[in-house]
Amino acid sequence: RTHKPARIGSAAKHGDVARVVGEGLVMFTSGSRRARHARRALLGAAACVALWLGGTWVHGLVLGVLVPPWDKLVHLLLFMAVALVAGAVLGVHRPRDLWRCFGVALLLGGVDEGLQAFDPSRSLDPDDLLANAVGALLGTALLALHWRWRRGRAVHDGESTFTHR
Repeated sequence: RTHKPARIGSAAKHGDVARVVGEGLVMFTSGSRRARHARRALLGAAACVALWLGGTWVHGLVLGVLVPPWDKLVHLLLFMAVALVAGAVLGVHRPRDLWRCFGVALLLGGVDEGLQAFDPSRSLDPDDLLANAVGALLGTALLALHWRWRRGRAVHDGESTFTHR
């Protein structure tokens, strides 16, 4: 007898939720394209939550210590790291995909600054948004330098530069 995967709706009707959860975990941990996208989406969502919570925590620590314009350095370094992490989370394997790292970091910087408008202890600052964008650009530039270094090393070693999926 062949086993057909249950739909979530039918599983709830038949009390077979454990089987659906088990199949979901198998799909999530498998090497399929859908599983990779699910892992990246989950990692991306976790990174967004960590960014927001971490930013709020850091803001509480440096409030009054890092006064303008030195707080811009924190924004720059943070979003440089966001661009680098975005490269890892998105699985960027080619230099032409670096724009995605910059775009994600820029989007998160904009969302972070936009959400500050709703937090009474923080304020929306266009200079912070600019520092976020410069940090995202620097992080993306570091990734580009990494690919340039890797390509030069591969030419010397006679290896292939990129892996295709």
